[in-house]
Amino acid sequence: MKRGLIWLVVFSPAVIWVSLSFYEAVWWIENIVAFPALFIVTYIVLAVGMLLLKAWAPLILCGVLLSFFLLLSPHRSQHLVANCVNSITVAQYNLYYQNPNINALVNRLLTSPSDLVVLQEVAPEVGEKLKTLDDVYPYYYGGQEGVGYPSSQMILSRFPLKQVSVYMTPDQQAIIRGLWYPNTQKALAFIAAHPPSPRTKALWYRRNALIRTIESLIDIYPNDEMLVVGDFNLSSVSLRFSKILPSFQTAPVASWPNWHRSVDTPSFSQIAIDHLWLKAIQTGRKICQRHSDPLPKGSDHKFVLTTIGY
Repeated sequence: MKRGLIWLVVFSPAVIWVSLSFYEAVWWIENIVAFPALFIVTYIVLAVGMLLLKAWAPLILCGVLLSFFLLLSPHRSQHLVANCVNSITVAQYNLYYQNPNINALVNRLLTSPSDLVVLQEVAPEVGEKLKTLDDVYPYYYGGQEGVGYPSSQMILSRFPLKQVSVYMTPDQQAIIRGLWYPNTQKALAFIAAHPPSPRTKALWYRRNALIRTIESLIDIYPNDEMLVVGDFNLSSVSLRFSKILPSFQTAPVASWPNWHRSVDTPSFSQIAIDHLWLKAIQTGRKICQRHSDPLPKGSDHKFVLTTIGY
């Protein structure tokens, strides 16, 4: 009886995860299943328990299941193309409204410029400071009179941004759309958005609705060269993520949460929610690599850099 109970305890978390993974109609279930770190911690605790009980076979099984959830968790970087030619870089970062290290971000943007920078949770006073970087980023969107910071977003660019506009959803969520002309390359249509964090059922519905709206806009206004980027507050482990923009390239990397904003959080304890999707039918552009960087500190998100090339 005791042995049977031990096996039941060891198998239960994995069985629960498999059972609930296909059930995304309840907001809190989707949130739990999409966070592998919860099951990693569970199996670490169970492994310690099996070690104390000297239950060797269940201990081995704990190790196998622990390895599975470690493999399921996102990594800090993805390198997809070894030799990336004629590359451009896209940086994305959720600043966090209470970020005490804005100067560190400014220094990062000045010393290691990216071709396109997409920011979320930009307070107006921070946006005004970022506008002073116009020697490096002469083109920007967000902070203009009559525009403000749509859903607290701001875009900085070294190259022209044209035909940029804001699509407002019925519940007043902002989707930024436009054309980006990187260097001498063919223009990329882009969409930047920041759906809300699904902390409640109502916010979960709003997040899902905004994502569906983005997909609808792409269907209505198709483009062979397109970039979709932002903090989507959707784990790459979830089934919902796997169904989004299936014809686009993407490469999720661990970016949230920084459990302590002054410490480098290990990637296995995080999820990937700062996403970038790329479609490039005519040019053959590819996502060469993506990686998340703990610097600059001060946010609950990591700074994510994507290299796109041929």
